Amino acid sequence: MYLYKDCSDIPIWNFDVIYKTNDYKYLVVGFDGYGDTEIPKGANERWQEIKNEWVKLLDDNTIAYYHQLLLECIYLETRYDVVKMLLKMIFQRDMDEETFTKYKESLKEWRYIWNDKNDKYVEIQRLLKQHKASKNKIGLKIDELKKLKEAHDLSGDGTSLEKQAVILEQITGKNNIDVKTTSVKKWIEINKLATSINEQRRKANGK
Repeated sequence: MYLYKDCSDIPIWNFDVIYKTNDYKYLVVGFDGYGDTEIPKGANERWQEIKNEWVKLLDDNTIAYYHQLLLECIYLETRYDVVKMLLKMIFQRDMDEETFTKYKESLKEWRYIWNDKNDKYVEIQRLLKQHKASKNKIGLKIDELKKLKEAHDLSGDGTSLEKQAVILEQITGKNNIDVKTTSVKKWIEINKLATSINEQRRKANGK
């Protein structure tokens, strides 16, 4: 079982699903949403690396930062919900050592480090304080995102990938841009080409 390595490797379809849902199963090579698969360790870190590469490939500081901020808000909100559930389960359930270890490892994946030297309930209270502080960070990031969006007239594109592919095909003259096989890097380059063609057409038409 392997994880996609980078933006040259992962299809734009998988990237889009993870972007919207944070479902790391789509980082597993070959997973198409049918059946089920385990998520290997390190998936969260690999996703962060792919996102960072994606932001750099965009080549537009404002747009890149907007998307980076958007992804950070999604990550922080997802982390908040998952950690809340994990801490609740640790508090409510009597766990054997093996199960408890798995929960601690899950917390660590979201950067909540359990201190085994502390009493269980003392440690839960400590992590709950960290959890509460993270809510404030989420609020600050969301406010920043809203201000950036308003200042630069930015908005999320609700157009499906399939519709975007059709539009790109029409602009660039390319046939059959398959979103399930086209890599993120290639998708970005096709979009850049389409933008360049549109700009040339506007100049030619005197607009």
